[in-house]
Amino acid sequence: MTTLHDALRARGWRVEVETAAGSLLPPEVARRYAWLGPEVAAFLGSLRTCCSGDGASWILTASDYARPAGKGYTWNEYERMAIESARGDEAFVRDVRAFWDRHFPFMLAVHSDYDYLAVRRDDGAVVHGFAPFWEDPTAVAASVEAFLEAFEAQATGEAEYPYRLFLD
Repeated sequence: MTTLHDALRARGWRVEVETAAGSLLPPEVARRYAWLGPEVAAFLGSLRTCCSGDGASWILTASDYARPAGKGYTWNEYERMAIESARGDEAFVRDVRAFWDRHFPFMLAVHSDYDYLAVRRDDGAVVHGFAPFWEDPTAVAASVEAFLEAFEAQATGEAEYPYRLFLD
């Protein structure tokens, strides 16, 4: 992980490693995403802060998952935005919630089309989505491990789509 941290720092990212042992997810989020594998908690739990120099892209950390609504971007901000846009269409709201129940967001970018990266429950793949089509993501890596390997490689060179959306 240190190599990834170093590559991100070289790109101007602020990376602070978490040294205290603790829970990544608050209880209600942990219950919703009980299907997550331990590699996700290991990766995200190792970070106290991990954001681009301009603060427009970041990897979610324990403090992000614990942030209450109204205190900046929340970990589920895009879900909240989609539900707000439903304006009373209960079927759409159910579909949005069902989608996010199966997709665990771990990286956000707000400088573009509100892009995100998430782990998909069905197969453990990492997927990329963006507004207004959040619920129609595309796979970028077959697993979290494959994503981390690819993300590190992209961070050390000329990043390609969709990685450059998060790295540049």
